[in-house]
Formats: sequence, structure tokens, C-alpha cells
Amino acid sequence: MEPTNKKGVQGAATRAVLVGRARRLFALGFGKVSTPAIAAAANVTRGALYHHFADKRALFSAVVAEVAAEIAEFIDAAALPYADDPIEAVVVGSRAFVTACDDPETRQIFLLDAPAVLGWNAWRAIDAVHGLGSLKGGLDACARAGRLAEDDIDGVAHLVSGALNEAVFVLASEPRNELLRARLDTQIERLVRGVFIDEK
Repeated sequence: MEPTNKKGVQGAATRAVLVGRARRLFALGFGKVSTPAIAAAANVTRGALYHHFADKRALFSAVVAEVAAEIAEFIDAAALPYADDPIEAVVVGSRAFVTACDDPETRQIFLLDAPAVLGWNAWRAIDAVHGLGSLKGGLDACARAGRLAEDDIDGVAHLVSGALNEAVFVLASEPRNELLRARLDTQIERLVRGVFIDEK
């Protein structure tokens, strides 16, 4: 529910500023950032920071969720022009996920620090809300087009998501390896296209 009073609006604005300023700092690495530095960057007191977030980890979790939401938006925007071809939309969206994760800020926050700081279960929960949800939407469109059994959507989503996640984690360890990226792009396309039922 949107805040309706002035105090609520101000609180939401302060929270947004904290997340935005913290995100820039966390791009340098979670361990390199202190709460005093975040408070100073947001021009608020440490008390104000702790009013909105229990600790640095809680603030980082909010930043990770924001990054994950933006990745999903990037995927959906890339796939949108292929709305009439749901399989191509899923293929393009899969490539877009890899591209989004190749951004240095996204790589540091979402791939390098988030699993270590938040734990795999928390990271997977955030990814499930955004990335996995976007993928399931694309697969649902493929099912409606008769190219995937409805009963297979969840299983295929986890299979493809797992492969994509592994691909971006591999690339995160070698971010400037263009040959590796090209090879993974090819294999991702083969894998994604391979899960669909052939047209009769």
C-alpha cells in the first residue's frame, strides 16, 4: 500500500535514497562498505539508517532485490518485440539475462556478494520472485502456443534457470573472456530451444 501521509512519504523517500546510495557503494564490494559511509552518502544519520534497516545486511538485501527486479525488467523489455514468437522471446530473454549480469555493478552485487552475504536460500528466494517468475511467464506463453506441456512449466523453468545461473556465475569469474561468452551463448540457445516440443 502506498503511504498516504506526509511522514510516510518522507520515510519512503529516505528509504529509496538509502538504497540508491548504498547500491553505488556496494558496487565496490560489500566488505568495503561501512554503515557510516552509507549514511554520509545518503545525507542521513546512522539512526535514520537503522530506523529503516536493521543492519547493513538488511540494507544490502533491499539493494539485491532492486537489482534483481531491474534484471527482470531488462529481460522483459528485450523479449517484448518477440511477443508473437514465444520461443524466440524465451531465447532472447535468456540471452538478455546473461547480458544484464555482465554489468560490473550487477556482477559484484548480485553474483559475487549476494550469495555469500545473504546465503543461497535467500538469494534463490529473491531470484525466484524476479528472474524465475519472468522465465515462467515466457514458458507459459510457449505452453499456450502448444510448444510445451503445461505440466512441464515449473520443471523446465528450474532446469533453464539453473543452467543460466551457472553460466553467469562462470562468466563472473572470467568477465572479459569473450570466447567463453560466445560459446556459452551458443550452448544456452541450444539448451533453451531443446526443451520445446517440435512443431508438427
